[in-house]
Amino acid sequence: MIHLPDELVLQIIAFLEPPELVNLQHVSRRFLHLSRDNNLWKRLCFEHSAAERRRRRFQADEAEIEPRLLELIRAADSIAEAFKTPVHDPTAPSADVQAQHNAAKQRAALLANWDPTYPSERVNFYQEFIQRHAPHSIRWFQTARHGHEDDGLHREATGAGILYNDNGMADKLIAPLEDGSISIWDACARGGREGKITARSPIGLLPNKGSDLDYDTRVGQSQAMMTETGAVECVSVDSRHQKAFFAVQNVLNEVDLHTLQVLSRTPFPFPITALSEARHPTPITVGTNWTLHLHDTRKPPSIPTEAKCELIGGSAANSFSRLETGDFGGHVSLTQPGPLSILHLPTAREWDGNGDIWVAGRFTSFLNFDRRYFPRLRGTVFSGARLSCLTAIPHPFIPHDLRVHRPYASPSQLREAKEMPGHTLVAAGEYKGKGSIELYGLSSEPGRSINSSDTRTTRNNHACYQNRQTASSSKLLSVASHGTRLVFSDGDGILKWVERDGSTPVRHLNINDAANEPTSTIGMESGWGDIVQKIMPTVSLSLNSDAPSNVPLGQDDLIVWTGDGKLGRVGFGQEDVFQDALEGLEGAAEVLEGEALRRREQEREYGFEMRRALEHQARELRWLRGYGL
Repeated sequence: MIHLPDELVLQIIAFLEPPELVNLQHVSRRFLHLSRDNNLWKRLCFEHSAAERRRRRFQADEAEIEPRLLELIRAADSIAEAFKTPVHDPTAPSADVQAQHNAAKQRAALLANWDPTYPSERVNFYQEFIQRHAPHSIRWFQTARHGHEDDGLHREATGAGILYNDNGMADKLIAPLEDGSISIWDACARGGREGKITARSPIGLLPNKGSDLDYDTRVGQSQAMMTETGAVECVSVDSRHQKAFFAVQNVLNEVDLHTLQVLSRTPFPFPITALSEARHPTPITVGTNWTLHLHDTRKPPSIPTEAKCELIGGSAANSFSRLETGDFGGHVSLTQPGPLSILHLPTAREWDGNGDIWVAGRFTSFLNFDRRYFPRLRGTVFSGARLSCLTAIPHPFIPHDLRVHRPYASPSQLREAKEMPGHTLVAAGEYKGKGSIELYGLSSEPGRSINSSDTRTTRNNHACYQNRQTASSSKLLSVASHGTRLVFSDGDGILKWVERDGSTPVRHLNINDAANEPTSTIGMESGWGDIVQKIMPTVSLSLNSDAPSNVPLGQDDLIVWTGDGKLGRVGFGQEDVFQDALEGLEGAAEVLEGEALRRREQEREYGFEMRRALEHQARELRWLRGYGL
């Protein structure tokens, strides 16, 4: 095969299975290059996808399918106008050639229907295959107890954010701890230091509890303040200027990440519940229980004066007709509490009739603002769900009927939809006790975009899709874009990956599975009813462009912050990169006594049983509620 051209070699190795292709990469540099051919792995991703496996299973088991169900499947295919290319004369000499030609057309249409990429998007499908099908693992970051020699207790993280380098890759993990300090971990695979603590501030820095207090008082008061609000989006990192913003109760702390010193403290009238991204020079949008504010970091902090805020006409009704939009000191006053997630969209995008600030939370509608006219409300979009998290991908929304109701849609229709400029708004939350993931199109094409000032546009099936059946049986807590997929977490501690259509499953991971627990001490403290509160990709996906195209293999992972205050990294198809180093460091720490270990085991078992009892009680209440009781 040495003298064969690359084209013929590719045709030969295309018959190999993925494990054999991986072994072939060790033969020579030439076979390494050929075995990672992008089109080859794109085809393998398609052939191993859930949709294609389901289609082949139906074809193989057609004789075993119930006749009535088989009749419905065939009727659906006929409605979808599936490949009207039969062989007219099976006895003709060209019948075999025509059959092969028809099969090739069918295969091309199926591949185009599955293809999750967009024309301007560059995807490494070898890495995609690894992330879709290779074994996954969770590696937990070093515990924060090593930051202080006089403190042997583990301190839980009360939030998390990532500092990205100039290449858009995760460099540092920033997290506030329950004792009021800030801890920084190495988040990149460099020199075996990944997952280790590189810096930590003094205790009580964020709640402003100084050394004038004794140690126990400082820790106790700091812990009470850091855990009172419980906001998820309480950390925002400005990677360009190496600064981070931390929300503690009603105070926004601006911190220099080089010196870990507080640069300013800005008070707000109510406890802060959500922060937008920090991207200089764009002002940060700050959401409190009852208000929304724009915080311009370029403006020097002013000495706050005592002020009182009063909400007039507040109501718990699901209506935004009484939303106060007057300029009360440059902020918006809400009649319903609970902003939980704030998303900024690029101002330089194609005009889609919407503003660049989206707010979601415990209320059942999105709030949309144009920063140029803030605090005037641009409009609302009714969802019906109570949303926990917002994100977006810099590609247009593909109508669901192009992928699902018409599985053999024309490739030209899909190509035309993908070439349109636009963004896709992705929201996760809860609808009537079940998880809900929702997609909304923002495009310059009116027929495929929602408009916050016109509620009729949300009824357009070509502009939005809501999955409230198969997403999850419990509330969704966080959502993020990962490669060509979406990943979200739910209240059962499960991470689920789906295609960009929001419904087709790819894979899932339960963080409480014993198989995913490391053998170190921190691994023993993880799991047992834990949940993922926040998902953070290690590759920065700018809404103005695609993710970096030169992402090293095995580095496009996810960093998660759990409900128990743990921080971990979800990886695919690789050994624990930094777990061995951490085990050595953990082994040097003080080992708990046998009696303490048994007591902690009993506490975990008790917590697990209590969780099961509460879940059972919640299910009974939902069942009784269905009967009007």
